[in-house]
Amino acid sequence: MNILYLCDEYPPGPHGGIGTYVQLIARQMVKLGHKVIVAGLYSRGYGGADEFEDDGVKVFRYRWGIDGTLFEKQQGIGTRIVNRVLLDTGITQRDIKKSLAAYQTKLEQIITSEQVDIVEMPDYNDYIRFCSSYIPFPNLSVPVVVKLNGSITYFNAEAGRTVAPHVLKMEQDILNHAVAVSSASAYTADKSASYLLYNKPISILYNGIDTDIAFERNRMCDNKQVVFTGSLVQKKGIFQLVKAWNMVVKEVPDARLLILGKGPAGKVTAFLQEHAKSSVTFRGHVNKDELYGCLADSAIAVFPSYAEAFALAPLEAMVCRTAVINSNRTSGPELIDDGVNGLLIDPDDVEQLASAIIMLLNAPQKRLNLSIAGNEKVKQYFDIDIIAKQTLQFYQQVLIKPVQ
Repeated sequence: MNILYLCDEYPPGPHGGIGTYVQLIARQMVKLGHKVIVAGLYSRGYGGADEFEDDGVKVFRYRWGIDGTLFEKQQGIGTRIVNRVLLDTGITQRDIKKSLAAYQTKLEQIITSEQVDIVEMPDYNDYIRFCSSYIPFPNLSVPVVVKLNGSITYFNAEAGRTVAPHVLKMEQDILNHAVAVSSASAYTADKSASYLLYNKPISILYNGIDTDIAFERNRMCDNKQVVFTGSLVQKKGIFQLVKAWNMVVKEVPDARLLILGKGPAGKVTAFLQEHAKSSVTFRGHVNKDELYGCLADSAIAVFPSYAEAFALAPLEAMVCRTAVINSNRTSGPELIDDGVNGLLIDPDDVEQLASAIIMLLNAPQKRLNLSIAGNEKVKQYFDIDIIAKQTLQFYQQVLIKPVQ
């Protein structure tokens, strides 16, 4: 089968869960003997190579018409001013329309030259967040399936925020023009169908992970180290975690919290009491090898998230045989069986979160049992080879008889 994945955040480069998922599934499809191409329309300042090969995957990065090194520092004052001027004057809107038309032409060239059988695209497409009015995603000449990993509408609705009508319309049209839709979790399928008024069947295809990870333990597992991985934003529960950490350190004075992820460390530190500050270390964004090393060396990994489609971070910790405390919100219960292969907590209950951390820090055998069971569950249900084969069956069914 010849498969084209659409992705505007394929690594290396800034990416979230969609970029990680697409890279994992694309590489695995190649291992299974299929031809895989990944193409994306990248927002200003992304950088990186325009064309490269990644473990047999052909990757193409197409750009907006207005782009360049000026936009690489997205948080710089100068870049933000230029972006605002371009947005307010309508130049960005015109640039997106023109860029999407050129992108459609490039995709059709790929479809023809690579004899593409099927296209998969995500529900979230980065260009939409820059649109001030309706700009539809272009229709393609081969069957397109959509994978739900959390659209703008989904995350806004989950957070109780309003969604601009043109954004809602664009994301509804992406689903309605697809021949079939899958979802990273049952929760996301149910909620997305409700928020986007989608009434056709949705197949559940969980995000997977490479469970055959070779990592070196340079030292014994640190029995007092707790780790958090993820962006330092409210929806990931990081502020709730550091509030709970103030209580943890009072009960376990030698406990240490390692925080890995991009974002404003100062905003997180503001929630720490004076006695707890010295026990917290921020490492920022780290590469995959360092991430797995930190997870393997930690006693506990904590993910008190408020909103996910199907988070990869807990999967990564479970693969590294680290005991996991996960949120009971959204898709959390689809991954963790509470008390069996991890613990589930309510991120709004800071005392419950603190108690769970303290309990596991003081119960090495319980931690070991959870880590072993967690590792076994990921290997049994979420290995990328298993997910890729399930996804291939989904594609084959769609090509035989598209969902009506």
